[in-house]
Amino acid sequence: MRELEFYICNGGKYPFVPHRDELGKTRFITTPTKYYDDLRGQQIVEDYVEDTVLAERLGYDGVVIIEQHGGPNSIVGQSITMAATIIAKTSRMRVGTVGALLNSYLTPMRFAEEIATLDILSKGRYFAGLPMGIGGNYHSLGVMNPTYARERFREAHDMIMAAFKSDAPFKWDGKFFQSEYVNLWPKPIQKPGPEMWVPAAGSRDSLAFAAENGYTYLAVLVPWPVLLRNCQQFKQAVAETGKDFDSRRIAATAFVHVAETDKQARLEAEGHFMSVLQNSLGSPFHDSFPPGHVTPQSLRGMAAGGGYRSVDIAKTTFEDGIKSGQFIVGSPDTVAERIEEITTQMDAGRLLMYPDGWTMPSWMVRKNMTIFAEEVMPRFRKRDGKPVWDQDKAGFAANTRSEFGARRGPVPAVPTADIQGVGRVDIRTSHVPELIVPVK
Repeated sequence: MRELEFYICNGGKYPFVPHRDELGKTRFITTPTKYYDDLRGQQIVEDYVEDTVLAERLGYDGVVIIEQHGGPNSIVGQSITMAATIIAKTSRMRVGTVGALLNSYLTPMRFAEEIATLDILSKGRYFAGLPMGIGGNYHSLGVMNPTYARERFREAHDMIMAAFKSDAPFKWDGKFFQSEYVNLWPKPIQKPGPEMWVPAAGSRDSLAFAAENGYTYLAVLVPWPVLLRNCQQFKQAVAETGKDFDSRRIAATAFVHVAETDKQARLEAEGHFMSVLQNSLGSPFHDSFPPGHVTPQSLRGMAAGGGYRSVDIAKTTFEDGIKSGQFIVGSPDTVAERIEEITTQMDAGRLLMYPDGWTMPSWMVRKNMTIFAEEVMPRFRKRDGKPVWDQDKAGFAANTRSEFGARRGPVPAVPTADIQGVGRVDIRTSHVPELIVPVK
């Protein structure tokens, strides 16, 4: 098996709204807040924090907090605020944000200060994402004309990087930002700044940007042929910079759900995964991609039917999602085999998984995360099963569930009970109908 790093990204979605077809347009930016319930919202936010903090105890390498605005797609959409909370409740796990949106700031220096502060609070565990953001975020925030999104994004990035590297105040006189005194206080612990991840659906511009700056390419879910082509283009772009390619610079993404059997996993996951496609991601094209928001080349690819969102994503079937690698669902063996296949073809060294399906109840999320940590994750690690942040610890006791899963031997005896009409069964799996069979 490949050696991989594993990161979780829970959605924190508010699910108690009508199906998108009943709303008439989109769930993203026009869903009335009359559907919002204070107590249910509070429970979702608290469960999100607790489930994310659990990732450290289970042995995941890190967590990523996404950012959404103006609708129920994620009510934990303030990634900086949530990152500060998670950092305070963890001690060693890496914590990253795919947000905030650079173009949502009137000045990028505000984001630079937040990056530095989170890096200090985390003692160097923080990493940042640089998403362009989909059109819905621009519509809901109303900060700028999305026609200039890419140009303004690049200038904001360059200003932040200059502030990280400079030891003295300097003047910035750009097209979008002007300041007589750019003077960043405080500075990040990591020099010149934290690691950066760039989500990209396939834009050559975004892939080149990530390659040129030494950033990680976060492979946003797209049709499988497009995804493989993107990975090859990114690797080629890295080679053109004169640097050796490291597989950790490609992070695969997938909705992952593991259970005792393939059948049980599908029963638990299918409704939630289909809701993501039909309700969360399905929206009118012009809402997601306003004029000028994507490059002309990317727009031509979509129009030709071979690119991201070239077809209505809401019409994707569960089987389509499995085939494309968007969904990885099944028993530990099935999930591990599929992860190996996908990451090998992509040459990815990291997997960012969505274990909550964006709408799953907390008990199901924790079950999924725990089985994955104990039964799947150790197959892609060194023999001790340790995450990247625990490599300096040694001893008899296991520090995480993934290490426990890697190091434990066979059970000395199978725990059993007599079930009427069946016989003596293994109680560890007696809650799954097809596994209620007499032990040999």
